Amino acid sequence: YDLLTTSGINGLINDFKVSETSKRIQPLSTRKTRYQNLDTTYSTLSSKLDTLKSISGELKVSGTSSVFASKKVDSSNSTFVAAAASNTAVSGSQAVRVNQLAKNDIVMSQDLTSTANSSVITSAGTHNFVITAGDGSGGTFTSTVSVTFAASDFTAGAISNQKVMEKLSSAINSDKATVLSNSVTGSTLSSGSFTLNLNGTSTQINYSAGTYSAVMDSIVTQINSLSGITSEKIVNGSNYQLKITVTDASKYLTISGDTGTLVSELNIAATKEKGASGLVSASVFSPVSTTSQLSLTTKQSGYDYRILSLSDSGLSTGLNSVGLNLGGTRQVFVQNAGLDTPGYVYTTTQLNSKFEFNGVNIERNSNVITDLITGVTVSLKALMQSTDSTVNLSVTNDGTAGKTKIQDFITKLNDVFTFKKDRYKTTTQGSRGLLIGDSSASTLLNIFSSTGYSSVSGISTAEINTLSKIGITFNPTTGLSISDSTQLDNALRDKASQVDALFSSTNGIAAALYDRITPYLGSSGYLTKAKTNFTTTISALNDSITSAQNGIDKRAESLRAQYQKLQLQLSQLLSNQSYFSSTGY
Repeated sequence: YDLLTTSGINGLINDFKVSETSKRIQPLSTRKTRYQNLDTTYSTLSSKLDTLKSISGELKVSGTSSVFASKKVDSSNSTFVAAAASNTAVSGSQAVRVNQLAKNDIVMSQDLTSTANSSVITSAGTHNFVITAGDGSGGTFTSTVSVTFAASDFTAGAISNQKVMEKLSSAINSDKATVLSNSVTGSTLSSGSFTLNLNGTSTQINYSAGTYSAVMDSIVTQINSLSGITSEKIVNGSNYQLKITVTDASKYLTISGDTGTLVSELNIAATKEKGASGLVSASVFSPVSTTSQLSLTTKQSGYDYRILSLSDSGLSTGLNSVGLNLGGTRQVFVQNAGLDTPGYVYTTTQLNSKFEFNGVNIERNSNVITDLITGVTVSLKALMQSTDSTVNLSVTNDGTAGKTKIQDFITKLNDVFTFKKDRYKTTTQGSRGLLIGDSSASTLLNIFSSTGYSSVSGISTAEINTLSKIGITFNPTTGLSISDSTQLDNALRDKASQVDALFSSTNGIAAALYDRITPYLGSSGYLTKAKTNFTTTISALNDSITSAQNGIDKRAESLRAQYQKLQLQLSQLLSNQSYFSSTGY
């Protein structure tokens, strides 16, 4: 009777479902969980392998780009001489003495009373002047500068000396190389091309006969397609002018090689025209509180970058107003009790750095010298006295970067190795290792193990051909470790090329590992293909689980209907029994 009550029927149905789930669904779920765990494991493994491949790729680079080719320079006295080395430097020792430091050329104006009226600039107008300076290789740069004194700069018809200097300074510091053509009207009969050289990069500008307006439009389009330079057509009624501006003040402009006559017609020829702001820096200062003085300082130090000429153009008097219309004369600056004598602070012999290198007297434009020792940048810091000891520069292998990279390699390899080893273990509860029987995992473990203890083929046993020879040992459980740090340091310092070969040669540790790992990675790699199979299997198991669950649920409902029918029959029997009992039958 109890079994056919509602709670009894529910119990029977639940028992059925539990029993059927255990027999039919649980095995499928167990398989699904295993494949899900494998999928997750392979994803993690792929990420770790990719990281290991990356560090292996860095270590397999050979030659001067190798991390083991890193050099360092030790200076016996970095107060006087410091140095830095690139991988191309050759080990050795050099002796240096600093006899003179390089200087930027400086020219000083007169020191004029700040508030006094200029005796030269007496009315508003534009003044032009030209600055020429050395280009560093025996040639010259030219800067044509315009300064405009506006009516608003004048008070009661006069402009102060300080204001004049400030306008000159501003014009120089904002100047860019600009070429402005003649104002022309009509047409040109010439066709051809000219060469526009922007800081050593030449571009051919083509033109065809036609109206000056159309020709200029074509030239503007061609020039504006270049970087660091702009061009525009200036229209004034029926007259046209071509304006070309170098926007980068560090670059010069040369226009030459016209195959026609247009350049001559427009008068746009320029030879190494450079913005004054790229040659010098101008500043106004007060040597005493009541006076103002203008100074020009070259952007680069040394004799080859010196100021060659300062000249007003035509009837302009901008430079003359402060005593700097010196032309090509290298007048010496003299600071007097009264009016200073404008001129140059240094003689030309004072501009270069002068030093002794292994007993040889050498000059350079700069205090930072890159063309003295291959791969070494030498920085002269301070003048040395006769009593100061000669500075010794020693170039040696720098094992720091190599050791750091090796430590990173060990960490990355061990990370993959122990990850896989842990998934080979069978737990104390008897749970089988996830990767046991996995051929890919087994092959990778063998690869890592052989990397740890095998010798590199192609390298003589007399040289470094195993990791153990640089103080790195392999443990079958934990992987690689640096067992002798001193041995590794010595190898990196004294036998860097052999350590490089150990990792980067054709069969080298990093090169071989990189090549053997690669097939496992990427969209067509072994791991990706395995993950695709896992996904397919998991999907099929999900379908099987769903189908089995639907079958169990359907059978359970059928049983429930049968039990409920029996329940009704039992209820009818019990009702009849009660009736017979009440009537005495």
